[in-house]
Parts: sequence; structure tokens; C-alpha cells
Amino acid sequence: MKVKEEVLKVIDALKSAGFTPVDAVFEGAVGVKEDTTLAFMDKLNDNNLVSGVVRVIYSSGDEQVRFVEIPVGQPQGQAEEPQ
Repeated sequence: MKVKEEVLKVIDALKSAGFTPVDAVFEGAVGVKEDTTLAFMDKLNDNNLVSGVVRVIYSSGDEQVRFVEIPVGQPQGQAEEPQ
């Protein structure tokens, strides 16, 4: 069974049982170094469908690994500011 199908079945089962599903989110890591993946992240961000950080991992030259975090979207539960 595909992930999409399983998630939709679980949501339907919760609805049938009288619950109100609010959201389904992915928690994990997706490599976003490629342009096409970054463009997809932009699309999600533009539609307020993503919340988290992009972690750029790099080496400092002496074999120590470092990273920079770039926030993406709005943290869960935070309302948009009025414009």
C-alpha cells in the first residue's frame, strides 16, 4: 500500500469513528540541495503548507561538520500577522 493511500484511509477511519482529523504532517528529513526540490519547498512555503527548517550541512575544512538552519514557513500554531 502506498503512503498516500494509507494516510487517507487512516483519516477516513478517524472520521468514521467520530473524530475530527485536523492535519497530517511529515516529520523527518528530505534532501533539498537540488534546485527542483528547493522549488517544491518554495511552493509549499508560498501556500503555508510547510513548517520547519532547512539545515545546510557543511564542513569547516578541518573535518568538523557544521550547519546553518534556515526557518521555513511558520511554526505550528502561530497565526499569520495582519498585513
